[in-house]
Amino acid sequence: MKPARATQLLMTAGLAVATATACFPVQPQGANPAAAAPSTSVGSEQASPGGPAGVAATATPAGDASVPAAPSSSTGEPTAAAPSGEPSTSPHGNAGSPSDVATASPSQPSEASGLGRSDAEINGWSVDYFEGFDGSFEDTKWGHYGWKDPEVGHGAMGVMSQKNSFVENGHLVIRTQYQDGQWSAGGASSADAFAASRGRWEVRAKFPRGKGIGYAFLLWPEDKSWPPEIDFAEGRVNGPRVSGTYHWGDSTEEGHKQDQRVFDNTDMGGWHTYGVIVEDDYIVFTFDGQEWGRITRDDVGEGITDKRMWFGVQTGAMDPNGKANQYETVDGGVPGPLTPAVSDIQIDYVAHYTRG
Repeated sequence: MKPARATQLLMTAGLAVATATACFPVQPQGANPAAAAPSTSVGSEQASPGGPAGVAATATPAGDASVPAAPSSSTGEPTAAAPSGEPSTSPHGNAGSPSDVATASPSQPSEASGLGRSDAEINGWSVDYFEGFDGSFEDTKWGHYGWKDPEVGHGAMGVMSQKNSFVENGHLVIRTQYQDGQWSAGGASSADAFAASRGRWEVRAKFPRGKGIGYAFLLWPEDKSWPPEIDFAEGRVNGPRVSGTYHWGDSTEEGHKQDQRVFDNTDMGGWHTYGVIVEDDYIVFTFDGQEWGRITRDDVGEGITDKRMWFGVQTGAMDPNGKANQYETVDGGVPGPLTPAVSDIQIDYVAHYTRG
């Protein structure tokens, strides 16, 4: 199977936004079309990542419905995004041992790009996969999203196109663009290059300015079954809200569960690392190597998934007349003063680590 087909994803409108959080579900090629299901139990918490520059955060009290979250579908026909009215009453933020990230400090925020494997090293962790995008896209063995240009749908405008994921100047570029009267979005994944069970992922990236342009960094199961799914950085490219969400349970509406954390990054346009640590007892979301949110076994009611998962990134231009219009969208549905015709997310590297 061609990588482009193996990693073909369709997306829906549930993107985290500056004033609300939601999920950006995906659909791998060949997935069960009956598996989509919204969530009815979502926890969210806005937490401080412990001091990285450019981050502002205010704690959200447990059970506060002021930070709504949308359901996520994944392996089937994506559902329309809609905020949940029943947040969890007991979210946990930075609880637990800080030892997981205390000695973990990848390269500090810097305007430099083109960092190498040695720059991504973290104390206490060993790099077992590193992609710095120094060659061609084909050299990476990654796959494009957008085989046969399917409609994005479900709140996002236009089509998903393979032309919108490419390597340029040592970066993976994921483009959202308006051309010939139509929006097109981009995405790519490591599905045919690398997947891992648990461990740590770090993605060094910077975002453009573009009102209504959504994105998601996520982990997807290699066996294509859903859930689980881990969205570790998700929102609008303007920020400041960034969300992290864990999906578990089963693919039915009744069985699908999710829990979410959020924080504010006031420097979306700078180079930063966005990461996640996946262990049996917890998931830790990181920003520049520092923990900003945690979901534990106690939150989930079972162990965290040990499935092998690959990394994916995707974008979309959100329709002001679509199913996500309660969130931030593109003004008038066309480029304008706040939304350029071309918006590029740049990724400097993607790395995976094991302990030791």
